[in-house]
Amino acid sequence: MCPIAEVEGRRIALKNLDKVIYPATGTTKGELLHYLASTADPLLGHLRNRPLAFLRYPDGPDGQRFFTKNPPPGTPDWVTTAEVSRHEGETARQVLIQDLPSLMWAANLVVEFHTPMWRVDLGEGIADRLVFDLDPGPPATIADCCAVAGWLRERLRADGLTAYAKTSGSKGLHLLVPVEPTPSRRTTAYARGLAVEAAVALPDLVVRKMTRSLRPGKVYVDFSQNAAAKTTAAPYTPRARPEPTVSTPVTWDEIEKCGHSRDPGRLEFRIDDIPARLERHGDLLAPLLDPGQARPLPDGAGR
Repeated sequence: MCPIAEVEGRRIALKNLDKVIYPATGTTKGELLHYLASTADPLLGHLRNRPLAFLRYPDGPDGQRFFTKNPPPGTPDWVTTAEVSRHEGETARQVLIQDLPSLMWAANLVVEFHTPMWRVDLGEGIADRLVFDLDPGPPATIADCCAVAGWLRERLRADGLTAYAKTSGSKGLHLLVPVEPTPSRRTTAYARGLAVEAAVALPDLVVRKMTRSLRPGKVYVDFSQNAAAKTTAAPYTPRARPEPTVSTPVTWDEIEKCGHSRDPGRLEFRIDDIPARLERHGDLLAPLLDPGQARPLPDGAGR
């Protein structure tokens, strides 16, 4: 029989806790669930009220992986869902992770958590964040992303905006910016404009088009995840990578040191690294959750 965990009054059947999910490190499903439970406070802050997309990898990163926005079969009736627009005016329901029981239910499925830049309580497609996904094309690494991140930070600062950073947990960096509630079409257009500027300012380092032939050795500044229908790996989510890496908030000092050293390992973090980082730094992305930190886009931007 599966062990039954009672989490804040909800009963959850936890399956295959001894199953090795990450063979490279021997990390089990039970250890993965323990990580998510211990990181629940900051993680829930960044998930709450955001319709989720899941990347499921129940047999580990080398097994079957599939991306879904639909509530998985067997979703309990106590898990909150929201009606979200899809293609051609159609709608469908997506999961909201609002509390610890819902988080542990989802964690039991072995998932990456992906969220949009908007919340249902503000209105669909009304962004409270904008994002830049800095994706290095080999042989470029996350160390090359650091210089691009620094340029974008200063450019955003010139517009009165503050950027916060996290690793993607895969190859690159994400920059997140708190903004006053703004239609996603405007945040997308504004981010597109800055991606163009970055390509002009850093032509030997930045590419703003996804064209594969242009990307080797350069950093692709992806602004498209600001679109209302798009999602980005959430802060603190584990990733379906060979090792249990995490999309980890980082300091600007850490980014600068990685860029100077050219050592990508400086910005690679696994589930075992996160408790100590939270103890040392707290949630480095907490300002994103404070409406008082949000600023408007500059006049005329993205119109």
